[in-house]
Amino acid sequence: MKILHLSDLHLFKQETPDLTEEKEAGLIIGSIVKRWKSDHDKPVILVTGDIVDDGQEKQFIKAKEILEPLKANGFEQVYIPGNHDYGPNGSHACAKKFKFFKKYLYGPDYRITYPDVPISTDDVSIIALNSMKSELGFFDSLLADGELGNKQLDELAEIIDDIRDSKGRGHIILVALHHHPFLYPDDDLFSKLGEWFGHYLKDGADFMKIVSNRIDALLFGHEHRHIDFSKEFPEFKLTDKYRIPVILSNGKSTEKHHPARLLTIERNQPIKVEELHL
Repeated sequence: MKILHLSDLHLFKQETPDLTEEKEAGLIIGSIVKRWKSDHDKPVILVTGDIVDDGQEKQFIKAKEILEPLKANGFEQVYIPGNHDYGPNGSHACAKKFKFFKKYLYGPDYRITYPDVPISTDDVSIIALNSMKSELGFFDSLLADGELGNKQLDELAEIIDDIRDSKGRGHIILVALHHHPFLYPDDDLFSKLGEWFGHYLKDGADFMKIVSNRIDALLFGHEHRHIDFSKEFPEFKLTDKYRIPVILSNGKSTEKHHPARLLTIERNQPIKVEELHL
């Protein structure tokens, strides 16, 4: 299986009336279709959140139009919600916005709950999480941080156990969410305090305890930093610390010349990660 990882499209951002993100998204989608249109082994398109910028219904309607060529040309798609999909500026979460996310990206009749396992083959299972699921209280909805919640964490642990029991140890498990579940190790103290206060995954430590040494790949976005933790920050060795071979933070895909990542996955084989300029 091939998985193309994109993130943080931020379509129809009001601060960019020249439609920069929309133009870049159109170029990316066009390049994907052109590259794999006739290929029987099309990659799964995995987008880890912030598809639109303010969670508005009109933004999702227009985003669906931009993304439509993927569906029309037979690409499987997995969309994961981010804080901007839930409300204006990503800091005022509203449950109603998630209804727009589901309706226009998956269809009005598609039922989705998190944790979700949208794809599970003999070789690989993708587990999608909603890092905004427990961010809908009056105070929780403020700022740009995320929280999975105890129920989603408990169900995630059960799903991983079930997959391992039924598929075996050689099966590849990939977990994807929007928020980064740990602080970036190169940040200074002031930056880490800001992240801790209102930007990263509040129950990230509990999440990492569940997935450490139990999954094969962890993908996320949110911070707009494009990092392969198996290659960068060797002094911290986060892939060794968490015993997860592949940990990828994706930047904002609609920035000009931003690379996408193509993951090639085979059972009992190391995951191959390629940087692509689409």
